[in-house]
Amino acid sequence: MVMGDIPRFQGGAGAIDFNREQVSFINLIQLFYLQEFLMITQIDAEANSPGYYLKATTNTRRLVAAITSDQWESSTPCTDWTVLQLVNHMVSGALNISSIMAGDGPRNLGEVLGDDPIGAFDSACNAAAEALSKPGAMVEIVRTRRGEQVAGEYALGQVQEMLVHGWDLATAIGGNTTMDPELLEVSYARALRNRDRLRTGGSTAWGESEVAVSKEDSTQAKYLAVLGRKA
Repeated sequence: MVMGDIPRFQGGAGAIDFNREQVSFINLIQLFYLQEFLMITQIDAEANSPGYYLKATTNTRRLVAAITSDQWESSTPCTDWTVLQLVNHMVSGALNISSIMAGDGPRNLGEVLGDDPIGAFDSACNAAAEALSKPGAMVEIVRTRRGEQVAGEYALGQVQEMLVHGWDLATAIGGNTTMDPELLEVSYARALRNRDRLRTGGSTAWGESEVAVSKEDSTQAKYLAVLGRKA
């Protein structure tokens, strides 16, 4: 039954029509269970976000390791950043996960790659994954750049960051741009929940606006469009 349709049940005495008040009540019940389903889905995603983050960083590490010496100054879909600056941003984000999960809040870290970008990536991301994976960590309240958040929701945001910036990096260096389906599903759902405030924090990482797509486009293309990118 489509939401808003007037239901008719067949019985021995023929069809039974519901009146408008009954239909409104039924629609409210449907909406309630839909909201409950979406809430459960989000709660499950938050609980699983440490595993998602580990998968996202593992996938992105392959791309970081593939960067050649002549690609570090190449442009990326994040128009303000070169490949070097993009990787620096990802490592800074991972370092901030450790800081935020420790209760120290976010920090402005500047240049963090040194002369060993892959080593810096490994060290920061491994520590971040460990911080997220501590028992009970995902239900804590943490202080982030957007204020106080449940750690699970914050962690999902970091999964989204690593996934889309991995795509940015792959695009810049000619790597595989196909996103992991599981990470795409949870990240797209989060992006849709937060689409009205993606660009309110002053970040240029999500572009000036969403990109137009059609209903026939892939989920990845739609996800990238919400984040201001054209597949």
